[in-house]
Amino acid sequence: MVNYLGEYKVIIPGAADFRIKDPELYAQYYGEAHPVPEKLGDWVYGNPELHREQLVGAARIACAGCFATSVILALYPLLKLGVVMGKDIIATGLVGSSAAGASSSDASHHPEREGSLRVYKPVGHRHTAEAIQELPGSFPLHLTAIATPRVRGILTTAHVWVPDGYSERDVWSAYREVYGDEPFIRIVKVGKGIHRYPDPKLLDGTNFCDIGFEMDNDTGRVVVMSAIDNLVKGTAGHAVQSLNIAQGWDERMGLEFAGLHPA
Repeated sequence: MVNYLGEYKVIIPGAADFRIKDPELYAQYYGEAHPVPEKLGDWVYGNPELHREQLVGAARIACAGCFATSVILALYPLLKLGVVMGKDIIATGLVGSSAAGASSSDASHHPEREGSLRVYKPVGHRHTAEAIQELPGSFPLHLTAIATPRVRGILTTAHVWVPDGYSERDVWSAYREVYGDEPFIRIVKVGKGIHRYPDPKLLDGTNFCDIGFEMDNDTGRVVVMSAIDNLVKGTAGHAVQSLNIAQGWDERMGLEFAGLHPA
């Protein structure tokens, strides 16, 4: 638990201590009561794309979780604008070893030793609480994390359904309306080539979140994909971007690195 000390001008912990506003939701996913629930309302959730206005001048910023970030940014425009139906949403994250285990109940877990894919958190992932808190609407949300041989990066796929009459153009419009001016959100969707979908290996060291989707016109199912570097956009990059906004600086400052590929 981060010591709640008042002498620091700005505090941005990377831990999950103050991300959740609802003490009951915290207890549900963290397995214990929050020790200082009266302080939860003092913190701004450090996701700039959702809370830019609240971050201005903020002194207590709870840095968002990495898997949660990949889920929230992928789904937020569709839910905010009511594009999808109120059905169960299922999201699966392929996570590198630097993210796997960070929020697992088994602190001794080291998926990088396996050298292969394996499910490390099939249900009850702690970051579900952040997604429930931040995403608009009320619906069942199911997260599964799968550890991969990579060290860094998260690739998340989420399945949602749109009503009859909705088209791919409507999905495109939602992302453009909400993220059109965002400096670190990129929509990745092309018909040909080797980079048709988001790919975390292209984002190593960057603060970008790449989002793409495919729509099954026969069923109305939309598969949304998002990719981030969990150590930047999922952690330190969020903190730097949030600090920049809080202090009135250019939010891109220190985060302009475009990545190296191939590496």
